[in-house]
Amino acid sequence: MAREGTRSATGNSRPRVFPTVPETTTTTTKKRATANTGAKRGPKATTTKAAKPTGVTKKKAAPAKKTTIADKVEGVVKKAEGAVTKNPAKKAASTKKAKGTDGSKKVTATKKK
Repeated sequence: MAREGTRSATGNSRPRVFPTVPETTTTTTKKRATANTGAKRGPKATTTKAAKPTGVTKKKAAPAKKTTIADKVEGVVKKAEGAVTKNPAKKAASTKKAKGTDGSKKVTATKKK
């Protein structure tokens, strides 16, 4: 009588056949390096680096926006204004403005010489 959960009870009672791996034990010997006893060689040839392809440039990361004191103060004032009027959207927008993550960009003119 077969036990419950055995292979014969599950209908998978064919004999197990395991593939055999042929054992080939061939050893290879490495040639040993010998001292250079032959003729002396000349100086080594110098190699030159390949030129970089022209016209390929990496994009530089945009400089981080620095939050000015005026933006921080304006953000805090608007946050208080949003708290008084109970407007959470205004509070959130002013918090972003105070932290400098509101996405607004201020363009400053640079002098050219």
